[in-house]
Amino acid sequence: MKDWIDRVMNKPAVAHALAANDRYNSRLGPQFAAGITYFSVLSMVPILMFSFAALGMTLTVIRPELMDVVLDYIEKGLTDAKMSKEIKDAVVGLFQGWASVGVVALLTAAYSGSNWVGNLKRAIRVMWSKDFEDAAEKKNFFVELGLNLLTFVGLLVCIVFSVGVATIGSTFSRTVLDWLGWSEVPGIGFLFALLAIGLSFVASWILMAFLFIVMPNQPARPRPWLVGTLIGAVALTAIQQLAGRLVGLLSGNRAAGIFGSAIVLMLLFNIIATIILMAAAWVGSSDEWREERAKRIAEKQERLDAEAKKAAGEVEPPVVVAPKPQPVVPGRWAATKSLDDLRGADQTLPEPEGEFVRQKVAARGMRINLGLGYGVGAATGLGVGALIVAIAKKIFTRR
Repeated sequence: MKDWIDRVMNKPAVAHALAANDRYNSRLGPQFAAGITYFSVLSMVPILMFSFAALGMTLTVIRPELMDVVLDYIEKGLTDAKMSKEIKDAVVGLFQGWASVGVVALLTAAYSGSNWVGNLKRAIRVMWSKDFEDAAEKKNFFVELGLNLLTFVGLLVCIVFSVGVATIGSTFSRTVLDWLGWSEVPGIGFLFALLAIGLSFVASWILMAFLFIVMPNQPARPRPWLVGTLIGAVALTAIQQLAGRLVGLLSGNRAAGIFGSAIVLMLLFNIIATIILMAAAWVGSSDEWREERAKRIAEKQERLDAEAKKAAGEVEPPVVVAPKPQPVVPGRWAATKSLDDLRGADQTLPEPEGEFVRQKVAARGMRINLGLGYGVGAATGLGVGALIVAIAKKIFTRR
């Protein structure tokens, strides 16, 4: 079983995936994915504001006749005439103020979108670059801001195109089936469902290709780049299908429908960020996984050789490393002797050479000196104080 696992781990695709996973974890991939999720949720507010402004412009300027349709729906849904009138007036007022909402949405989207793109770009470059420090390269502030805004607009176009293709693919397939009268043909629904999934895959690949063309700061070889984008597109397509079914399951419960959609949205953002960063790590580790696999194989071979020698009784004798000579510190007699010499050495201290003062005499001399010092200091302080008092007395007496 262990040999089978080793063989699987040494296969090129598995070894490359392990190297990408190591790079993702060692370079703070989960933390970057969480940051991207936060800025993605933050960027949803101006996007929703801009969508509302676009709807207001459509209903009040481009197609004003549709406003009557909206008001009729409100009037039919509410039985109270007073409440219906108040809500219709509020809706008309809100839609007529689309210009101010649109300006605020554009300014907010420029700020939050630029930060979102900047964090996404930095995270992708960390996974992509050869060294961690290479991702910190920055241009001029205004140049970087302009590039981030252009990238943000391009990302919005790609996302809208992806969602539109997926929606049109699923809706158009049903319409075509009904129009052709093929809805009763066995297996035709499954084929059109596969067609819709294929269109979603193409849209996801376009999004991944756009990210991996605009975001990285270092070139990559074509084959790893293509494989990385395909892996990301497949994962994004699968997540889209699962997210749609999960939202459909939660829509049956009112409480889950309110809170579950927000939870699914945040979870979806985090998973998408993880997929993008893992795909970038795959491309970035395209030159490293071979070295790691060779190192792993060499370590395994050394372990097998050691076990074979041990089984054959050819255990090599332990290598005795001679101790390094310690530097001799002047004045440290024990540092120049070995342990055997120290055990047999005479433990009595040698008589000091030259003339030294005994300890008792030195202590008595210190006490005498301290007493004299305190006395001289006190006398000096009293004398200076008396002199200051006498001078002050003469000054005040003259006045």
